[in-house]
Amino acid sequence: MIGRNQQLPDATDQQPARGARWWWIVAAVLVIVAVAVTASLLHTGTQAAPAAATSPAAGAAIKLAAGSPTCIDAWSGGPVGTYTFDFLNDEGDDLEVYLEDVKTRQVYLEVENFGGGATRQVTALLPPATYRWVCITSYTIKYSKPVVVTGAEPREQVHGVVPVTPLDLRIPINQYVAWVQSQLPTLAKQTQQLQTDLHAGDLAAAKRDWLAGHLTYETLGAAYGAFGAVNDAINADPPAAGAADAKFGGFRKIEAMLWAGRPAAAIAPYGDALVAAVGRLRAELIKPNAITPLAIGVRAHEILEDTLGRDLNGTGDAGSRTDLATVDANLTGTSHALAPLLPLLRKQDPYLTETQQWLTKTQQLVQSYHHRNGWVPLSSLTIAQRAQLNADVQQAVELLSHVAVITEPRNATR
Repeated sequence: MIGRNQQLPDATDQQPARGARWWWIVAAVLVIVAVAVTASLLHTGTQAAPAAATSPAAGAAIKLAAGSPTCIDAWSGGPVGTYTFDFLNDEGDDLEVYLEDVKTRQVYLEVENFGGGATRQVTALLPPATYRWVCITSYTIKYSKPVVVTGAEPREQVHGVVPVTPLDLRIPINQYVAWVQSQLPTLAKQTQQLQTDLHAGDLAAAKRDWLAGHLTYETLGAAYGAFGAVNDAINADPPAAGAADAKFGGFRKIEAMLWAGRPAAAIAPYGDALVAAVGRLRAELIKPNAITPLAIGVRAHEILEDTLGRDLNGTGDAGSRTDLATVDANLTGTSHALAPLLPLLRKQDPYLTETQQWLTKTQQLVQSYHHRNGWVPLSSLTIAQRAQLNADVQQAVELLSHVAVITEPRNATR
């Protein structure tokens, strides 16, 4: 099952879908997401599903009270198609409701944490199967009698998701934290070298070593939330203009001053502060729940989502014109964020192979702009080249959105 209360990417900017359309269920108020094989998750919220799947109830919502001794007992199933359900929480406590395939334990509809007396409307495309409702509160879990949906498989292929629990994600989190920790000595050495360059007045070396350290930090993208305020001290975004004189610090401040031709003596204090901030990373990373079960899968998707909104439109650069180097580092960081999740994803993500292939293809494209004399500036690309680059990264973001949904931690139903 795929989703969370926060929004996943819209589909307004994505490439046309190719092949059959797929459906995934998502969490929260919403219920189901339409997914084209190459498109992102489309959040429906309380909207109706696409007209391609006809409602067996001709659009009429089925009213269900969740809270009977057997969870829900007012729906006995029906033909394959799109259903709209109006849920009432009659349990007297916060409630989570799943519609689960009895045989596979995959969830095809989810209503997340709605309070006593609250109502939610959800729409879901249901394939043929024997289902049961699962009602979960803080003190009980209830199951309905089996309900059967009959008929041929819908034209849109449908995938449920077996709930992944916080415990299932503990080993992947520990593995990822261990990898990040293994990168910190390199980052510390690179920033210390940058500091040495600045105090020695060697601006050419400082530019070279600035890039090396900055790219190492960019590969740690799934850990940024674990670093708290220290992240801003290391890699705060530059302002739209005047970054060399603006009051902020970190890699981008040093970048702005270096490429604006400021004297090394003026930049050196920012190098000192950067070294000190990097030195605090390990302590931040070992704090309890520095990376939460919810964050690990979401961030594997968000790294490139942020790349689209910042680096590929040039707003992340502060003068070095190394946007594409940053995109390359973000792609590397995405692969490292995915790595510990692969055992879970291999079981549930039908797009995993395509996702990995697309990430490789996209990184090869980005790296084709790295030559002996450095990285091609983003602004030097032709319109066609930028369109291709944007399309490839967008496609990767679409495919990665499934990771956030599959790995969202949920209550187990068994």
